[in-house]
Amino acid sequence: MTIDTPSLSSAGHTALLSRADVTIRAGAGDTAPDLSLLWGKDAREVTPLHERFVPVFEQIRRQALRAELSRELPFEQIRLLKQSGFTALRVPVAHGGSGASLEDLFALITTLAAADSNVAQALRAHFGFVEHLLFEAAGPYRTKWLDRLGAGQTAGAAAAEGPASKRDLFSTTLSQTDGKWVINGSKFFTTGSLYADWLTVTGTTKDGQTVKTLAARHDPGLEIVDDWDGIGQRLTASGTAHFHNVHTEEADLRYGNTAFPHSQAFFQLYHLATVAGIARAAATDVADAVRRRKRSFSHGNADLPAEDPQILEIVGHVFSGAYLASAAVERAARAIQAVADSPAPELDLTVARAELEVWQVQDRILPLVLEATTALFDALSGGATLRVAGLDRHWRNVRTLGNHNPRVYRTRVVGDYAVNGTLPPIQWRVGVA
Repeated sequence: MTIDTPSLSSAGHTALLSRADVTIRAGAGDTAPDLSLLWGKDAREVTPLHERFVPVFEQIRRQALRAELSRELPFEQIRLLKQSGFTALRVPVAHGGSGASLEDLFALITTLAAADSNVAQALRAHFGFVEHLLFEAAGPYRTKWLDRLGAGQTAGAAAAEGPASKRDLFSTTLSQTDGKWVINGSKFFTTGSLYADWLTVTGTTKDGQTVKTLAARHDPGLEIVDDWDGIGQRLTASGTAHFHNVHTEEADLRYGNTAFPHSQAFFQLYHLATVAGIARAAATDVADAVRRRKRSFSHGNADLPAEDPQILEIVGHVFSGAYLASAAVERAARAIQAVADSPAPELDLTVARAELEVWQVQDRILPLVLEATTALFDALSGGATLRVAGLDRHWRNVRTLGNHNPRVYRTRVVGDYAVNGTLPPIQWRVGVA
């Protein structure tokens, strides 16, 4: 199988957007159509940001299946994204970034996730930290970190703790030793931290205050263990981190709830953008497989699966799910952008609107894409279940993302507002009561 790289249109824009838009030739005469028509985009809508990053995404896509099957951690893929400036997407131009909008961010995360959802998910905490900085008051802290991220450095997560952790108190502690602040404890989920330069750490001080800070990935007292054992998202390095007197700067300590206004909607929509990308990858894979397949059943409707109307209906069903997922993410991204653009007097209302929109999207996207990533197998034969085909990873990855933050509670919040006018709660926490 050979892959034709995207060509430039006369307008200077890349005509193809993602893995789904790459012309794939499986054999003589077996040319894939331009699938970008099915995503609701055409070449004239491709932005310079897409044009800049899609070739990098294509390099990542080419390695995705092999990496999954052989469990190759995506250090090189993250390096490519840092080098290209993708990780500085939302960083202001004055600090070395692109100053992109939230709508741009979520659109590109969907495209990156279509190439490799592990890589997209590994950057979730990083982009969340960028968003935190954008809503931080001007000063040395904000300037220092935006400059670092604009230069290509990245941050990973170190907040969630193990099953026995308390809901309102972190077992990880921050304390002073010989006049210096140090971090001690362990974290259960540290998505992306193995690939990062810094970890965003949440802990508790001796007097019981919640505090957030940063720690250098290569501090001698920090150990990150690649022991993530989930059924999906296996290459996100979402394993354990151990801190033993890891140094942090007093100037980096932030006390209390320091989340940016749209943090809950942001982090959930990031999951959903990743899910939408997985749906695109699954749709593209099943179309490719049906196009290449030559064997057919005697009780089928055609000598070639590509001409069997029942098989084509299944493929269309999977593509429809992918389209709806992407469209819903795009619509919800506008609501989050409205928060970022909102004047202070309207902030509470725009935050509530964004959360309610994202929770509704979350309720429908997850079952829709889970169903589509199951249905694709009905268009193929037993060979589709071989591990080397890698088609199972789409369902596993969606199922894993959907379990991190159970949608049932957010769906209830939507119903409570619809019936009683109750606004979404301000903060979500998990742990033993």
